[in-house]
Amino acid sequence: MLLETTRFGVVEVDEAEVYAVPGGIPGFPEMKRVALLGAGNVPGHPPLENQHSLYWMHDLDDENLAFMCVVPWVAFPEYDFDIDDETLGVEDLADVRVLTLVSVRREDGVGQLTTNLRAPIVVDTRKQRLQQIILNDSRWPIRALVTVLVSTEVR
Repeated sequence: MLLETTRFGVVEVDEAEVYAVPGGIPGFPEMKRVALLGAGNVPGHPPLENQHSLYWMHDLDDENLAFMCVVPWVAFPEYDFDIDDETLGVEDLADVRVLTLVSVRREDGVGQLTTNLRAPIVVDTRKQRLQQIILNDSRWPIRALVTVLVSTEVR
């Protein structure tokens, strides 16, 4: 399918990467269908096998609405929470992908990437749906700094 976007122009989207968002995203209740567009890997971190570590979650009905997401374990290997598969309707945890939303914050003119570890997005790849859940676990910050490792080696 073709997706028209203001950020990327027209993008070819694999139907396997189209997801229903039955409850919307908190703050964006009108977001009901999205595409997950692979956006490469977090610089300086080892790439994941067979998947990206960065994604754009793009609204299929609003060409202006897209969020950067990250696979949290790339930058936070200790990240851990229980998935209530019964409440979420997940049949097999092997079908689950977890992402967290990324924000760019500017401090002293320098951009910093942060991610919300307290509100992960649980993606059910089998049922092609996703939802954001809110964790009550205060160990996980709302603005966790994603360290982007950049080589200073001169080539």
